Formats: sequence, C-alpha cells, structure tokens
Amino acid sequence: MSTPRVQLLIEDQHVVMDNGILQVTLSNPGGIVTGIQYNGIDNLLQVLDVETNRGYWDLVWSQAGSTGTTGTFDVFEGTTFRVIVENEEQVEISFTRTWDPSLEGKFVSLNLDKRFIMLRNSSGFYSYAIFEHLADWPPFNLPQTRIVFQLRKDKFHYMVVADNRQRLMPLPDDRQPERGEPLDFPEAVLLVDPVEPEFKGEVDDKYQYSCENKDLHVHGWICFDPPTGFWQITPSSEFRSGGPLKQNLTSHVGPYTLAMFLSAHYAGEDLVLKLNPGEPWKKVFGPVFMYLNSVVDKDNAISLWDDAKEQYLKEVHCWPYSFPASEDFPCSDERGKISGRLQVQDRYISHECIAANDAYVGLAPPGDVGSWQRECKGYQFWTKTDGDGSFCIGDIRTGDYNLYAWIPGFIGDYRNDTVITVTAGCEIDVGDLVYEPPRDGPTVWEIGIPDRSAAEFYIPDPNPKYINKLFINHPDRFRQYGLWERYADLYPDGDLVYEVGLSDYKKDWKKDDGTLEGTTWQIKFKLDDVDQGGAFKLRLALATANVAELQVRINDPEIDPPHFSTGEIGHDNTIARHGVHGLYRLYNVDVPGTTLVEGDNTVFLTQTPRTSPLQGIIKLTAASVTRSKSLYLREAPQLHKSSIMSNQGVQLHIQERYVVMDNGILQVTLSKPEGIVTGIQYNGISNLLEVLNDESNRGYWDLVWSKEGSTGTTGTSYVYEIAFLFNWFHNDVSRIKGESFGVVVENEEQVEISFTRMWDPSLEGKLAPLNIDKRFIMLRNSSGFYSYAIYEHFEEWPAFNLPQTRIVFKLRKDKFHCMAVADNRQRSMPLPEDRLPERGEPLAYPEAVLLVNPVEDEFKGEVDDKYQYSCENKDLQVHGWICVNPPVGFWQITPSNEFRSGGPLKQNLSSHVGPISLAVSSLDSRKKRRSSALGLRWEDMVLKLKPGEPWKKVFGPVFIYLNTLLDDENEPQWLWEDAKEQSWPYSFPASEDFPSSEQRGCVNGRLQVQDRFISDYCIPGNGAYVGLAPPGDIGSWQRECKGYQFWTKADPEGYFSINDIRTGDYNLYAWIPGFIGDYRNDEVITITPGCDLDLADVIYKPPRDGPTLWEIGIPNRSAAEFYIPDPDPKYINKLYVNHPDRFRQYGLWERYADLYPDEDLVYTVGTSDYAKDWFFAQVTRKKDDNSYQGTTWQIKFKLDNVQNSGSYQLRLALATANVAELQVRINSLETNPWSTGVIGHDNTIARHGIHGLYWLYNIEVPGSELVEEDNTIFLTQTMATSPFQGIMFSNEAFHVDPCIGLGFKMEWNEIAYVSCTIANLNHENLCMAVLIQEVICGDYAFVIQTKNPLSGIPVRYMQRSDSNGEDLEGYAGAWLYDWSVSEILFLDWRHG
Repeated sequence: MSTPRVQLLIEDQHVVMDNGILQVTLSNPGGIVTGIQYNGIDNLLQVLDVETNRGYWDLVWSQAGSTGTTGTFDVFEGTTFRVIVENEEQVEISFTRTWDPSLEGKFVSLNLDKRFIMLRNSSGFYSYAIFEHLADWPPFNLPQTRIVFQLRKDKFHYMVVADNRQRLMPLPDDRQPERGEPLDFPEAVLLVDPVEPEFKGEVDDKYQYSCENKDLHVHGWICFDPPTGFWQITPSSEFRSGGPLKQNLTSHVGPYTLAMFLSAHYAGEDLVLKLNPGEPWKKVFGPVFMYLNSVVDKDNAISLWDDAKEQYLKEVHCWPYSFPASEDFPCSDERGKISGRLQVQDRYISHECIAANDAYVGLAPPGDVGSWQRECKGYQFWTKTDGDGSFCIGDIRTGDYNLYAWIPGFIGDYRNDTVITVTAGCEIDVGDLVYEPPRDGPTVWEIGIPDRSAAEFYIPDPNPKYINKLFINHPDRFRQYGLWERYADLYPDGDLVYEVGLSDYKKDWKKDDGTLEGTTWQIKFKLDDVDQGGAFKLRLALATANVAELQVRINDPEIDPPHFSTGEIGHDNTIARHGVHGLYRLYNVDVPGTTLVEGDNTVFLTQTPRTSPLQGIIKLTAASVTRSKSLYLREAPQLHKSSIMSNQGVQLHIQERYVVMDNGILQVTLSKPEGIVTGIQYNGISNLLEVLNDESNRGYWDLVWSKEGSTGTTGTSYVYEIAFLFNWFHNDVSRIKGESFGVVVENEEQVEISFTRMWDPSLEGKLAPLNIDKRFIMLRNSSGFYSYAIYEHFEEWPAFNLPQTRIVFKLRKDKFHCMAVADNRQRSMPLPEDRLPERGEPLAYPEAVLLVNPVEDEFKGEVDDKYQYSCENKDLQVHGWICVNPPVGFWQITPSNEFRSGGPLKQNLSSHVGPISLAVSSLDSRKKRRSSALGLRWEDMVLKLKPGEPWKKVFGPVFIYLNTLLDDENEPQWLWEDAKEQSWPYSFPASEDFPSSEQRGCVNGRLQVQDRFISDYCIPGNGAYVGLAPPGDIGSWQRECKGYQFWTKADPEGYFSINDIRTGDYNLYAWIPGFIGDYRNDEVITITPGCDLDLADVIYKPPRDGPTLWEIGIPNRSAAEFYIPDPDPKYINKLYVNHPDRFRQYGLWERYADLYPDEDLVYTVGTSDYAKDWFFAQVTRKKDDNSYQGTTWQIKFKLDNVQNSGSYQLRLALATANVAELQVRINSLETNPWSTGVIGHDNTIARHGIHGLYWLYNIEVPGSELVEEDNTIFLTQTMATSPFQGIMFSNEAFHVDPCIGLGFKMEWNEIAYVSCTIANLNHENLCMAVLIQEVICGDYAFVIQTKNPLSGIPVRYMQRSDSNGEDLEGYAGAWLYDWSVSEILFLDWRHG
C-alpha cells in the first residue's frame, strides 16, 4: 500500500510541508513555524499567540568584552527562502539571514541558515541550523541558542521529561499575579489560586524539570482529547555545549518544549561562547526531531510516552542522519571512530590496574584537563565504558580532539596529551589508557563519593509551604524549591560539625548552606601519630559554586590569612536552580605536618559572608586527607599491564635467505621467499619456536587438497615449505614454497610483507590450483605480529577439494609447559616425548595415547588427545602457551570468525601437546589413515570447487600475541588474563581484498518466535544465534565453507545487530535455544559499503502440528544435558574430573556396555529423568569377540485416548551422527521401520564432542499404530562395525496433530465440490479461512449475515462455540464461506 508523497506548497506569506500525516506551516521568508496540523487538530501550536511566538529559533548575544550571561534576545527570522530538496520522499527548505557590516550593532555578526526537513511516511519533522562567523567580522558573545515550541494550552496538559518525571501541569494563567505569588526569583511562582484547585499550594519553576545532556533525549507533552503527543527528540549531544553532565531546560509550563543547544545555565559565564577578534567559527546545531504520535483509546494516552522513547531509539540508530542536504552535516561515511580501554592505576587500592568501569570517555576540542565542561565552540562525542573499561565512540566529525575522561569513584580528570586527528572513515585504536588519580599516599579519611554530585549528602525535606508534589519521596528530591533556607532551621545556633568515624555523610553533611552571614563547617578527626617534618594533602572536590569563597584553616579558626582560599569562584547558580551539581572544581591543599597534632584535629571550612541566600558551594567529596608518600613506609609494587614497550619504529631487514621484522619488542624471522616463520625473538629468549626442528617445521601455513571427485577428507597435504604436522602423515607429502617475496608496506609505523606462489597449468595434479598470498604484518609498539592469507582460484582452472587450511606454530618444548584454552581449560601439559612408543600406549586411534612412562610422573596414567582441547568457533578466540622462566605467553588471537567455516558451533582444534598452537581458518575435517572419519563435520565440510567456479577468500588476520610479566610478584596466570583483553584492529591490512569497516555494512532487527501452543503472543528470541551466511537452504550455514559468515547473539528482547559485514549477498539464518529447527529469511540480503539495514521484526515459527505430549531433552543442538558417565579410571584426563566438560574424557562410548550389560536403554516418560536415564550417545555395543552390534532403545509412554483416523508427529533432533542409521518403529519390532538411512561422518563420539552437525527429522505416526494406555517407540541404531558409530540426540518430542482433539481441520470434499457446482461458483474463487476469536457462551451453532469488508459482497459465516472439544481451548473455530445470499449452498460439517 503506497503512502502519500511529501508535498511542498509555497504561498506568498507561508510555506507548507505536507506528507499526508501532518502539515507544517512556516512563515515565508521568516521561517517561523506558525502551524502544525495533525490528528484532526488544526493547529497544535498556541493559536492565541502571535505567529512569531509559536515555533522559532532564538539566540541571545552581546558585544565582545561584555560580562555576564545576558544580552540581546533575538528570535531570528530569515530574509531569504530557498528550496534545498523537493521530491516525493523528502522536502528540505532553508530560511537564511546573511550579515553584512551595515548591520553591526543591530544583529549578531552571524550568517544564519535555518533548515526544516519532512520525510515521506514520517510522523514529524526535523530542524537544524548552521551558524557561521567569518574571520573579519566583529567578535561577539553568544550565551544561548535554542529552538522553542509553544503548544496550545487548551490541549496539552500532561508533561513528560523522564519515566519518573511526568505529571499534569498547571496552566500558564496560574503564574499570573492574580493567581500566583512570585518567590525569590521570577521563574519560581507559588500557585495560590490556580484554575485547577489540585495545584493550589504548589511551586512551579521551569528549572525543576532540567536534565543532564546525557539523559536529555526525549521530552514533551500529551493531549488527551484527541490523544496526541508532541515530542522533541535529540538523538545526539554532539552539538551541545558542556559535555554529558551539563544541565539544560526541557519542557515547562506554557506549555513550552525546547531544545537547548547553548546555554549558561548551571555554569555561568564560563559557558558563554566568546569569539575573539579574527576568529572564524561555524557550527551546525541539530538536527532535532519534532515527533508527533497518537492513539485511539483516550485511556491509553500515557502510552504515547513509551512510543516516543521507542522512536528515540530508532532516531539514534539512524544517527548521523543521511538525509540532511547541507555539506556541513557529514554522514556516517565522512566521520571517524575511536576505541580503546581506560584503566586506573592507584597503587594504594590495588597493585594491578583497575578497569575504569562506567567511566565517561569523550572527545572534545583540545584544551586543558577538564576543559570539556566549559567548551562551547566545537563538538563533543561521549560514551561510557563497559565493565572492563573498554569504550568505542563512533561517528565522530573530522577534526582535532583531545580524549578526556572521568571515572565515578575517583577524583580528578583524565586527559590524553596526544591530539587525536579524526579523518573520514578512520578507525583509531588508542589501546590501553591509564589514569592516575591525584594521590600522595594512603587515604586517612574521606567524606562523600567522588561522583561530581552532592546527591549522596543530606537533602532536607522542603518547607511544606513550597512543594512540588512530583518530587515528594522522589530520587530527585533536591529539586524542591527553597531547600537552601532549611539550613538555618536545622542549625539555628551553630554550624555543621562532622566527626570522622562517627558522623554519616548521608545524614550529617548537608549539600549546601543557605545563610547570608557566612558559615564555618568543621571536620573533626584523630591522628595517632604525626610526623612534624612530613606533609598531608587535603583534597576538596566541589560539585558547584556560586559567587563563593571557601577558606580552609587547620586547627585554628582565627588564623589570618587562612591556610588556603579558593578566592571568589563560580556563577553556576545551581542552588537556586534546584540542581545538585554544576561545574566541577578540584583543589589540592598542602597541609604541613606542623599544623597537625596527635589526637584531635579540626579542619575549618568557611564560606565567607554573602549578599544572597543563593550564593555558596555544594560540596562533593567535601574532603579527603592523604599522607604524602614520604610518610608511607612501603610503596606497593607496580604492575606494568603491557608487555614490553619500545619507541623504536618498525624495521625490516632483507637478507639473501631471510627477512626480519623488528619493532624493538620482538623480532620475527621468515625464510625468503618461502615465508616460513623460522624464529621469534622476545624477552631475552633467542627463539620461542622449536629450535630442534628443521626450520621448515616451526611456523607455517598448511592445507590439504584433493582432486575433483575425490571423497572423504584426505588429500595431498603441503605446508608452504614443509609438509606435515605429525609423523604418521609423512607420506602423501607435497612440499611447496613461496616463489616471490614482496614488501607491501614499509614505514616506521608498520611493515607488511608478502610471500606468493602462483599456479599455472604445468602444475596440474602436483599443486592445488590456487594463487596463494601469505601476508605478515608488524606494527610499531605492538607486542606481536599478524598473519593472513589470500587464496584465489580462477574459473578456467581445474576444480578441486579443499578439506583444510590453517596456520601452525611449534614452540620450544623446553620452555612452554602450561597451556590455556579457556578460563576452566588450562593446565600443565605432557611433553611430546611422552607420546612416543617407549613412553605412551596408543589407544583406539593415533591421537589418543595413554601415558605409561612419562618424563614427569604427575602425568602417569592420563590420556592425552588433542581433540580434548577442541573448541567451538564462538568461543575459540584466544589460546596458547605459557613459559614460566622467563614468564612469557605465546597466544593465537582470532578476534573474528568471519572467515571460519561452519558457523558459531563448528568445533576446531586449538593448542595441544607439542607444544603446538594453531588457528584453523577453514575446515578441520581430515581423515587419517588409521581411523575412519576424524573431522567433527567430515566430508560435509569439505570445500568443493566445481568446474568453471571462481573463488577467492581471505583467511585472517590472526594475531600472534606475546606478553610477559615485569613484576616478580605476579603469577604466570596473569599472562592468560592479559591475552584475553587484546583486541583486533581492522584498519591496517593493506590488501584491497580485506575491506575496512567503512567498506562493510550492518544489519539489525529483532527475532521473535511464534508458537501458539506456548503463547498467544510472539516470544522474544532471547539468546538466539543470528547470522548472515551465503544464500542456501534452511540450516545450510552449518555446512557452508566457501564464503564468509557473520554471527551474533540476540539480547533478551530478541534484538540483534551484526556489524562489519563484507559486501555481498546473504541469507539471514538463526536458531534459538529452547526451540527445535532452523530459521531462514527467504529474502536475499545484499550488503553494500556503509549500509545499515533494519530488518525490523523477523518471526520464526518452529515446526509444530499440535500440543506437545512429551519431550526428552532440551532443544539446544547438544547432548550435554543427558547422562555423561564417569570415565574408566584407567583412561582419564585430570583436567576434566568434576569439570563442566566431563564429556571430553576418553572412552566414554565403552561405558554404555558397562551400564547396560544385558539390556538396552529403556526410558519411561513421566518416570525417567533424562539427566540420569538417557545415555548421551546411542553407540554400538561391544561383544565378547570384540565385534560390535547395534542397539535398540525404547521410549515408553501412555495415551489416554487415541483417534485411529488421526495422526501424531514424532520429532527427532540429532546433535550428531557418525556412519549411523536410525530406525523407528511404533509398538512392534516386527513392522517396517521409518529410517534415516545411513547418515553422518561427524566422528564426534571419538573426538570427545557433544555435538556435530544438527539433523531434524519429522516422523508422522498414524493414530492407527497407537493404542490407548501403554505405547513404545523403538529406536534402533543398526550400523555396527566400529565403536565410534552412533548418534547423539539433541531432543525428542512427540506432538499430537491438531486434528486430534485439540484443534480444527478443514477439507475440500465431495459435498463442498457439489455445492459449488450447483451454485455455479468457480471453485478457484471460493474463499476459505479460519477465524480465531474468543469463545462466546452459547449452546448451539448459528449463522451471521454480513458483508465482505473488502468487496462489499454479502456473506454468511457459521460459527461453532459448543463444548464438544473440537475448538482450541478458550477460542472457537469458524468457517467462512463467501457467497451470494440468494444462492443455496450445502455445507459439509463432517470434517469440522
């Protein structure tokens, strides 16, 4: 259904924008919004006021050199009107006022361009303004600019600023002298005779509804008749002044709603924009969105606020907007991004760096420490850090910035001294930043919380004569009027005295004082010992100040001059404006030891006499006292949270046979031109790689390939220079070498080198038909190096199979003994010698060895098998080895799975005995000579290129990260913790085949589940795995290996966002824990550079035919919830004793025969417990002659009644299968079975997995095969030539078909056919439908005559609402036949 286009009507005095939803009228050429027509209201704006006072931009300006925050008020009107954009989708119009010298002194020396935008199908309009001052124009001050709308007072009575700040509001008439009494300042009025008596005795003051920039996103008004909302939405604070804590006005009585862009409120003259002579300036304020919404039900009008909040989130998602036409508003592609991690180093709290959790981190124009809170000329970009201090700020305008931060719980400000230049499309990773709070020694005492606010201190109850009912028992109770006067009531005779150790700052420290005569507060504290020659520090952090002077005296209240004075500070006016903070000020006061005494001491804090009750200070951390470190007897050891730092640029040394990359931290040596990593020098170790190996067997890329048509997962293995990892692979080896070496990038910041091997037809049958380009990268000051490879196959080249490719490093066995794969999977490891025949006993396959005589006795009796350390792609991010002496970590970090095959659940090898560390970039589906299928996905995961098929793929980059300890007091375990915190930068690979972030796209949406047998409503896809993979069938992603995949997990509401997607065509796939089956969106999604696709709500409907009668297990694609037996004590890995991954023990398949020696498993629904009674794998049974036989499991269940003509569904979800056939029989072993056929080569059982490929089978069970009472399902696994054949179930569910008892079923039958023929109706045009509606009490069927709402043709519909059990519980089924009432039809109800 098409929507009306946007229209622009230009009249002599007015301009009208109309998109069919609303009309906006503006004066021409003034650009004043004079009318907004919406939802049947001819004008939402105040029609009783003059046109120029309805919707407008204004500013306040003054001459250069003026002081204060006042000036000339100017509702600036345009002198020229222009149409910028006009088409069916968008209108953008401009109203400009251009300055010239003839206007000096009359108007502010600014070119002003007000823009208004209306989009198609958008319930609102946008506005922004461009202010420009040229260098040769007169300078001036600009205290304020904003956009204001005055709404109709007869319509809009309910105001909303936040979830807990919304209420019915007084009328503007109530503030007039005859109805209101002005209080200490004009904004505050006591309502003595309001129009509505409910407001009598309340105070109204617009400043009570102020809000911090960080929370000032959406606010506005609601009209109840008709239910209509008017909202101002500000999706970004980049153009606001003063940073995230700056407070601004919102909405207030009028009814007014406004967006403040620049103001001096809560800051004073410090935030007045002052241009200097010769200073050019240009800034874009906005866009902001004026959003209108409505509902039908008047009782639901308050829900408009919730809708407005949702609209805000949509606007944020679209920011920066793509539609503003001004070149001064850059789109996302023209902006940059910065990321990093902020930590705190305070050795008096912790020896280690502390994550700066919830810190405010931002970019603002270069300036002094903390200057961001006074900055008003440029743009600011802020975010909050996550739990480990990481942060990311996107969509930053180009320019120069400093990075600033402050951290709740720590005093002071952080500023990074380096000026950061943001350019279009840049992605800057600043790494770890460390803030060292001002500290001279341990804290003796502290009052309050270092959070830049006085909210934690004592807030008194207001004078009952001056209340705002909204703020009674409210978190923001400080917003009540007149709290400053309560100080004298609470302290009538003496000032505040606070005793450290006895007083409670929540009760005994007031947020401000409010007398005119000045006050002196006392802090009393004890010192056990005082070094008269030492020093202390008193730190005072002030949340705000207003024309105040704070004097500090120690132990002598009369000393003059005082020990310290701030001088007169502040014009924040926070006290009068009901705030709890303004500008932050930090003072460090030296306290000589000679001024202190052992025992009782007192700090006197005097706020000198004043001329107004609104002068004073609000104390934040009123005081903290620390001893200087000269008094601290022992300094804590300092941990350096980085490896080794060097200022050396990256150097490249090219020799005849080798290439060396060196950045002063490590050296990496590679053979030339082969590109084998032969040496890694780091932390005093000449080579971390195994020096006993041949150079070609230390660090390399390898692959396995076979000719087209080959089956299985084997082939010719070659390493780029070497052949194989394991000795039993020594045949079928084809060594290849890089043939060309090239330098791609070489400068002080980065080296990237390339080793290539080109294929040509003369190599057919000898080498895989691939051009291969291996790349290695080293960055300045980076403790590691990167590697990636580009594989390319041309369409005219021979087809082939590619089962595997990876990068492998073999480390020194005399150095690296401790391996870590996960937090709970790390241990000391055996030596490779322990696997040799004289020390180890091979078990059922070569990878598994029983250690019978290891070098280290601690490993005796254990099994070593590399597959016990496999990991799912989603969790395989970092793994490696630790050397204890010297402490060194060697880690492979894979920060993205986009180039891995098989999706997030595909399992791959990680690190294992060698010591070996590898990154499997493609498939781990090899089959070895001495066992059957050993890949966890086997041939399903072999990449098979067809004749004429071109292919190109980039594997990596992966990061080889090295770290060390610089502090002997730290454990080697820290190396693992540090390795997990590294991140992958995306910007530096030089290959055009590796796209940067701006060359990629983004997809987001929400996944929901529709299952009417669980809920009438859609269920959020909480924890769902959602991904993009090449187009294919449902579930094809788990077998996909040629392209790229991008996965994420949905949040609890089902929302997902997938970023940095390579361009190309994809399907969206998903699966949801707790629901069987797979989701696939049928539409092909095309990703283009910079795209941001919103798929909105996508709905998954799990396979379902009726209610579930019983279910075994959990639909989670895993068998982990089933019974995992204890291992045979002869074959254990100590790591997995009492471990969540106990299924990784060797030989568990043999335990089935021990547990079921005579009979196979029998599971009784309603009695058995699948966690105890369902063996995790249906495996073969080993017989006495060492042969194997299949097994038959039974599921016993009861049915109270059975309709023989109906049907049931048995759904079997398999977590894995390996050369298995599952046969299903119902109630008799003699019947012909349903069969899967022979399926699977996952080999999960042998490789200690708990899942492989997911299989889902839907089996229809005729009712005739079931009986009332006891029934049995026989599950037979027939294949039995190996102990590793079998299946693992994910879950089994038995559903009743809805035609049986609990649903409805329609059938186009003979009588229906005859009826239509008699009536001369076209059968194809007959409309049949099922209606679901609430049951209406009635005992019989009836007929309703009505009309088809679309065609207008009369219809009848017959409804049943009896109690015969044929309808859904709580609902009635209805059959609708569309026919002419003059004709007779015969309806057959037999199949209802």
